[in-house]
Amino acid sequence: MLNLQRHLMKANFVWDLPKLPPSNGAAKAIGFVINDWQLSGLFTAGSGNRYDLTYSYVNNGGAVNLTGSPDYNARILYTGDPGKGCTSNQYAQWNVNAVTGPQYNSVGLESGRNVMIGCPDHTLDLAIARNIRLGGGRNFQIRLDAFNVFNTYIINNENRSVQFTSPTDLTVRNAQYNPDGTLAANRLTPRNAGFGAATSAVNRQADGGIGGNSYNRTVQIAFRFQF
Repeated sequence: MLNLQRHLMKANFVWDLPKLPPSNGAAKAIGFVINDWQLSGLFTAGSGNRYDLTYSYVNNGGAVNLTGSPDYNARILYTGDPGKGCTSNQYAQWNVNAVTGPQYNSVGLESGRNVMIGCPDHTLDLAIARNIRLGGGRNFQIRLDAFNVFNTYIINNENRSVQFTSPTDLTVRNAQYNPDGTLAANRLTPRNAGFGAATSAVNRQADGGIGGNSYNRTVQIAFRFQF
């Protein structure tokens, strides 16, 4: 099964902030400012989706070449620990040196399915509001919302396919890094990302972040009058 997410949790709370009793004139004046506030929040957490790495060959790498049959193909080969599939490095979500391409006479059993795990979700939205009673069934509300309070971005897609020249020439054609370990100058943006680099992040409220699809911290204020 592709895109298998094992855990998802949403938790919300509402807290009426403590009130200052009007014990005297000064307390009554202060209470008019600090009383009747309500804090609420929504926390979203979820494990990352499962996914696989794939490969392609520029020359002589079709299913018939590798397995001898057009009905089933070979799979990417893991030569070491590639990591979990999510890191804080936008350009290296796994160890690209731990994978290679399958060879001739494959039986299509080089690797299992859903080997890699995507980045987990952990975002928090908060809101604080105050209702001011005006009498006669009228109510005035001030509300401040802060989406993604901790300015978290969740990578949700990467360049998962490595391209080799041929089964006998395993030169990587879409490497994110140069042989000397520096970033490839033509692969610094998500649209041109090389193998192992992030290409997009979770789509939320507004534009911004990796690939222009995630949202950074967003704050809005609203005034409502009910009668």
